[in-house]
Amino acid sequence: TSYTGVMKVTFTSDGSGTGDGFVASYIASFPNCPSSGSVLTSSSGSITDGPGSYSNLLYCYWIIAPSGASSVTLSFSSFSIQFFYDMMRLYSCPDSSCSSTTELPESPLSGSSIPGAVTSYTGVMKVTFTSDGSGTGDGFVA
Repeated sequence: TSYTGVMKVTFTSDGSGTGDGFVASYIASFPNCPSSGSVLTSSSGSITDGPGSYSNLLYCYWIIAPSGASSVTLSFSSFSIQFFYDMMRLYSCPDSSCSSTTELPESPLSGSSIPGAVTSYTGVMKVTFTSDGSGTGDGFVA
């Protein structure tokens, strides 16, 4: 079990023989962050960590990829996440797979000041939100 939102599985063979291999499955848990893990394709909408204060040890992400968009702008109506320890990161992606990303200059974000609008000029933006185990905040709505 991983509580960081990331797990690496490595398989190594010594070359001395072969076998049937293995099959693994996983289940991701998003205790807060409605629609986390989704590709959002509407031309407008909102993302949030959920109602009330967010939980410790969160990893949430959204990919905002409206069909045919040349840019995506994220504007915040509320923002209060534990300064330095909890972070929101914003990335431009070339397509909705976000297999390669470029962190936007305004990123990372934390603290209690509402950030200005942030724009990805590729038409796709990935938003990640992580919290550690040392405390929480009221969260965000964008």
